[in-house]
Amino acid sequence: MALYAQTSGLQSTNSASFVPIPGLSFTIPEGVDTAALVILNLPLPFAEGTNFPGANVGIAVNGTVLSVVRGFTYNEPVPPSAGRVPTTLVVSVPLTMQPRPLPACGPASAAARSSSTRRPH
Repeated sequence: MALYAQTSGLQSTNSASFVPIPGLSFTIPEGVDTAALVILNLPLPFAEGTNFPGANVGIAVNGTVLSVVRGFTYNEPVPPSAGRVPTTLVVSVPLTMQPRPLPACGPASAAARSSSTRRPH
């Protein structure tokens, strides 16, 4: 069974902590002795700012962001343009006896102008 959530358009935040990415959440089913492979793909994100702008993204389980996160920053403190930095995070989430929501989360001055897709396999 393949589940996915997808969003397109401008996503933006200036948060210093992880916040849910609107539209990128779904509930994984229950299961025993198995896991969901969750992929968060941001194909064309960019960041704006004046101190090596960038972003970090993660997957939250039961309200807690998993320890495996993905991020990017620019090489210059003030980039001359907002170049795109494709970013993909892959995590394994053990299934439990109860279905659980899985929101994608991201902080910092990040904006994604293209589709962002997360799918477990």
